[in-house]
This record gives sequence, structure tokens and C-alpha cells, in this order.
Amino acid sequence: MTLVHKILDFEVDQVDDAARTFWAVASTGQVDRQGDLIEPTGWDFANFLKNPVIPWAHDYAAPPVAKALALRVDGDRLLFQAQFPTAQEYAFADTIYQLYRGGYLRAFSVGFAPLQSELVVHQINGRALTGTRYLKQELYEISCVTLPANPQALAQLGRKAGDSPSLLELMLEPPSPAGDSPRPTQPSPAVLAAAKSALGRAALLGLISSRLRHHLGQAD
Repeated sequence: MTLVHKILDFEVDQVDDAARTFWAVASTGQVDRQGDLIEPTGWDFANFLKNPVIPWAHDYAAPPVAKALALRVDGDRLLFQAQFPTAQEYAFADTIYQLYRGGYLRAFSVGFAPLQSELVVHQINGRALTGTRYLKQELYEISCVTLPANPQALAQLGRKAGDSPSLLELMLEPPSPAGDSPRPTQPSPAVLAAAKSALGRAALLGLISSRLRHHLGQAD
């Protein structure tokens, strides 16, 4: 199954230095720069909750740099509380924590497997942008990363450890009807066919590029 990564930008406004924690947004229901959106009510957390580690840059071979203490859906946002180890426990993880604390790092990335999705076309500033609407998706992991893709995601303010839900007390709240951004309408069959053709060509070019990089010894 394909693993999708989505990177979101946020600002750390309040940090609990004693607990080395802060709240952040892992995902939103807004359209991102690739034209994709993730339905917040479609998340499957079952496997993630068994091992809620937070890697650096999706590097699964290295030790995690943090863990998720709590996770919940609030309106159209997927929120989580990250906790980082001390410098004595893991010096590199402490560096990552200090970079977030100082505002030098601002992004997290969700890795998930699409379970149900559909193609959508958005009209943005008079231009058609083709993307994917993820209706159901399994959360694999949340990573600390450098490059933002969704600048609308913001860290939570004034959240105290005592007010946070534990992982065993995971809360799923449906989005509020008021203030929800309108969802894109389903495109016409002609536009849908053209979009599928464009995506097919892009996928083929990506496969060719990947094969060339492999033969040249440049594969990741």
C-alpha cells in the first residue's frame, strides 16, 4: 500500500519546558499546495496508538526524537501533543526540541496509507488545480521535518498537561457545522477524464525518473 507524506507548517506559541511538550497540528481539512485535502473524520489511529513514536524526517532506522502523548480531532484539525527526551537521554532529540522551541523548525509531516479517496478539481484564482480528497486514511506516523506545505496549521495555545487527553482517552470530535470551509464540487466527466490523464502521465514520468536514479546510483 502506498504511503503518503503531508507536511504542515505551524508556530510553537507555548512550550511546557518542565515536561518538554507542546501541542501541534498534524493535519487539517484545508486544501494544501498540492491540491489535496484530508477529511479529519476519516482517520484510523488504531495502529499508531500502539507505537506513537515521532521520527526525524521519516527515518525509521534511527531512534525516534519524540513521542505523541495525546492525539485528537478538533474541528477540521488533527492535533497531537509531542514530548521530547532530555539532552541526557538523547542529545540529537534535544537539539530538535530546542529548534522547535526557538522557531527554527516549524513543520511536522504525517505519513498515512489512503484507504478511500477521490479525485477533485479546485478552482483557485481562476485556475484549475487537480488533487486528491482523502476520505479514509490510516495514520502510520508523524515526523519532525523542515519544509512546510500547509501554512494554515497552527500550534495550540494555553494547553496544559492536565487538560490533555491521554492516548487511551482518544477523543474524536466531528467538525463544527459553523465556519466550515466549503468542500470542492465534483468536476464534470470531461474535466475528470483530463485530470486522470494528467495524473497518469505524471505517475509515468515519476516512475521513469525513479528508475533512472536507481541505475545511476542516486536512489534514496
